[in-house]
Amino acid sequence: MDIEQITAGIQDCNASTGAIFTRLATAFPALLAVTAESDESSSLSALSGLLTRIKDGFSLEDRDESGFFREYDRRTGLLFAALSERMSALEGIHERVAAIRADSEELELISLNAMVISIKSGEKGRAFSVITENLKRLSAQLISITNNLIREEQALFARNDALKKSFSSVVSAKGLASGEHDSAVSSLIVPVLSSAEADLAEMDRTARLVNAPIRAAMAGIQLQDIVRQSNDQILLALTEMSNVKEDATREDTLDRLSFDCEILEICFKIASDVEANLSSSIGTFSANWDEVHRVLDDVERKRVGFLARYLDRRASAETSLPSLLDRIIASFSDYIAHIALYQQGQKAMVKDSSAIVGEIKTLKNLFETVSPVIARLQHVRITQQIEAAKNTAISAVRDTVAHMSDLILRSDARVQETRKELEAFIGGIGELNASFNEDSARDARELERIKRGKQDFFQGMQGYQEELAATVARLRVYPDSFGQLCGDVDALLADLRAARDTMNSVSSQFSRMIREYRAEEDRLLRDMGLREWEIRNDRLRELVKRFTITAHKEAAGEIGGFEVEGTGAEAVESGDVTLFF
Repeated sequence: MDIEQITAGIQDCNASTGAIFTRLATAFPALLAVTAESDESSSLSALSGLLTRIKDGFSLEDRDESGFFREYDRRTGLLFAALSERMSALEGIHERVAAIRADSEELELISLNAMVISIKSGEKGRAFSVITENLKRLSAQLISITNNLIREEQALFARNDALKKSFSSVVSAKGLASGEHDSAVSSLIVPVLSSAEADLAEMDRTARLVNAPIRAAMAGIQLQDIVRQSNDQILLALTEMSNVKEDATREDTLDRLSFDCEILEICFKIASDVEANLSSSIGTFSANWDEVHRVLDDVERKRVGFLARYLDRRASAETSLPSLLDRIIASFSDYIAHIALYQQGQKAMVKDSSAIVGEIKTLKNLFETVSPVIARLQHVRITQQIEAAKNTAISAVRDTVAHMSDLILRSDARVQETRKELEAFIGGIGELNASFNEDSARDARELERIKRGKQDFFQGMQGYQEELAATVARLRVYPDSFGQLCGDVDALLADLRAARDTMNSVSSQFSRMIREYRAEEDRLLRDMGLREWEIRNDRLRELVKRFTITAHKEAAGEIGGFEVEGTGAEAVESGDVTLFF
């Protein structure tokens, strides 16, 4: 390859890299713009919108806009919630009754000990002895009542268990009465729709990950101007080379060879920098473009997986939306047969809830027998405290009296708390029961209207199936133009690698020519009996002044053995741009 061929290669490299960088500078922003586009007829958003409409349709159907099942759920739910809430509160009855019984037993024992102490005090402790004897008797009476309360509250909770079973039966019957599709909607299709929406959102999020590496790849374009200036400097330097004249003296020939060697070394240095800059750009482009392809491959895997999981009839029956829609439509025929089961369950719940109310009233009446005993205990407590405070003979039992007082007060508090809960329970549940019974009479009329609405709903499912099939057939994540642009970038990066290979070849040729020129120079020096030669003109200095890249000026000065003025950082004027390597 001669100088003319090298010059042509560099010129071609300059032209091709300029075109490549220009087209990449256009392609990358275009890719970013394309990812922001949305084709509603074929994009992920179209499918996501359809899934949302299907799910909303089920949600509206489940709510039933006229409110039969919603109102039914409200009535039975209100009744059962009220019962359950009160029963949950009443679950503390057992603990409180047990605590009252335990305190009563302790009170009985302590009062017996206090009585012994008062008897030992003789005549001075007689009054206290009578008080503690009454306390012991009342404690025993309270223990007897608590035993009855424990038996009664066990009967109450047995009734509550029956209510829970009847409510569970009603819920099951209501599910059947509202159509076989309810179980599919609640346990299958609605979760599948939600899962599909989430997977679509994740696919969309993954698809948008291409933006970051595309933006990062654009940084590789920044070296375009350096590459162009560097190649221009090589071309400028090559114009200074010329063939040695045949009639030239040996001194002229040696001087020209030395000058050309330094020109070639400068060109080799710049060509190596061009190759390095092109490699750096290719590295930036490739690393980020590889990430773009990784994202595209990931998106495609997710798209194929989504279609296979949710939209293929051959997929699992638990996740295939077309199969689930088929099952829901086919379930309508069983709807009427389950209405009777719903009505039976409704009656059972009314019966059990009424029984609960009866048990609560019995328990409340029993608690009423506790109040007089507690009142007498309070009277004894006060009398006992007064006697213990004024009678120094029984001062030893003052702490015991204080503890007995605490036991009585705690029992009183527990009794009052339980009475309030029972009164609150009875106060509201009777009205709820009556309202529930009255509202049940309207159910028959509402059922007819709901049956008509459900028929319309199931017919609508067929329309969703057709729309779903059409949307799937044209589903794509990116617009078609995105794939075309990606193909263009792939081709441009291949062209940029070819340009880098050209500069590698140019560098190799410069290196070969330097060796040949230096060999000829060494031969002349030996023939002339010289060890070195100093170039006799300043053409190299003048050439370097025309360079535009500081690093190349400095490199040329080092090669030529002279100092280049204005290359230090202190020589750069404000506003100038200096490029360093």
